[in-house]
Amino acid sequence: MSFGVSIYLNDEFTLDNNMKYAKLAKENGMEKVFTSFNLPEINYEEKLKEIKDLIKYIKSLNMQITVDISPKTLNIIGSTYDNLSEFNKYGFSCLRLDYGFNPDEIAMMTKNKYDIAIELNASTITKEFIENLIEKGVNLNNLRTCHNFYPKPYTGLSYSFFESQTKMIKEYGLKVSAFIPSQKGKRGPIYEGLPTIENHRNLNPEIAAKYFIYSGLVDDIYFGDAYASDDELKSVISINKEVIELDIVETYDLSDLEKNIIFNTNHTNRSDESEYLIRSEESRISVRDASEIQPYNCIERKKYSVTIDNSHFKRYSGELNICKKDLPKDNRVNVVGYISDDEHILVDLIKPGTKFCFRNK
Repeated sequence: MSFGVSIYLNDEFTLDNNMKYAKLAKENGMEKVFTSFNLPEINYEEKLKEIKDLIKYIKSLNMQITVDISPKTLNIIGSTYDNLSEFNKYGFSCLRLDYGFNPDEIAMMTKNKYDIAIELNASTITKEFIENLIEKGVNLNNLRTCHNFYPKPYTGLSYSFFESQTKMIKEYGLKVSAFIPSQKGKRGPIYEGLPTIENHRNLNPEIAAKYFIYSGLVDDIYFGDAYASDDELKSVISINKEVIELDIVETYDLSDLEKNIIFNTNHTNRSDESEYLIRSEESRISVRDASEIQPYNCIERKKYSVTIDNSHFKRYSGELNICKKDLPKDNRVNVVGYISDDEHILVDLIKPGTKFCFRNK
C-alpha cells in the first residue's frame, strides 16, 4: 500500500506552491504524485518548461509520477504510442490512459523499453476489454489500473459498483488505485471534492482511506484534491493498516474497567460469526474480575451500538459486542457507546477473524 497526492498546473497552482506541496507530501510519507494533462482549461504547450521544472523537482524527492494523458498529449510531448522516449526524458513513472487508445496501441505501450507503467481507467474498463488486450499480447506485468475521480456531485461510484468492478480487475492480477477527497483544500472549478466514491465526497479523508485499506481492494490511494492539509496528510499516512481502527462515541461516564475492555485491547471478531453481533474474542479474558461490571444503561440496542455484558450475564460478563442489527434491551447488557454514521462502512468490513480496535480521542 502506498499513498500519493495530486498536483495540478492550472493558474491557481503556482510552480512554487506545487513544489512546496510536493515537499510537504514527501515529508509526511507520501511516495507518489498524480497529475493530469487532460484538463481543458490548461494550455499545456505553454507550460512545458514549468512542467519540466516541476517534474525534475518531484523526481529529486524520489517520488514516482503518474500523468493522465490522451492521444492529444502524445502530440504535445512529441511522442508516439510505440516510442515513449519523451515521457521517459520528462521522468514520468506511469501513464494513465484516460481515453482514445485502442487495444493494439495499449499493448504496444506496455512493452516500452523504459519500464514506464501503463494505467487504464478502472472505473470504465470491462472484462471483454482486458481479454482483448491479452489476445493482443499486452505485458500484464507493466499494466495497472486507476479509478476516476468525480468533480461533479452525485456522479461518483457507489460502494457496490466499486467493489464489483475492482474485484473483476483483481482477477487478472492488476493493481488498482483510487482517490480520496480533501476537506481542507478543494480543486476547482467545482470545488466540491475529487473522490472516487460518491459517499466519500464530504467525508473525513482518513475514513475514506480506511475504507480502501480495510477493503483490501486498493493498492495505492491518492488525494484527488489539492492542496490537502498537513493534518490530513498525517492522518492518512498514520492509519493502522493491520487492525480496523474505530472511534467510539461513549454514551455515559464509563468505569475504568469498561474503558480497559474497550481501549486497552486489540479485539478479534470470533470466527464462528453471529448474524447479530460482532463478538470480541479477547474482551472477556482482558479483565481479571468482570463480575465487577455493574448493570447500567441497559437500553434498546441499535445497529452499530457497542455493548459490554454486565455481571448479570455470568460467564459472558465483560464480553464486548458491536450490534449488526437492532436488538431489544437486555438488563444483562450495557450499551457503552456507538459508532458514528461516517464509520459504519468500516464496521461493515469486519468479517470473521478480522482484528479491530477503538481509539480513545
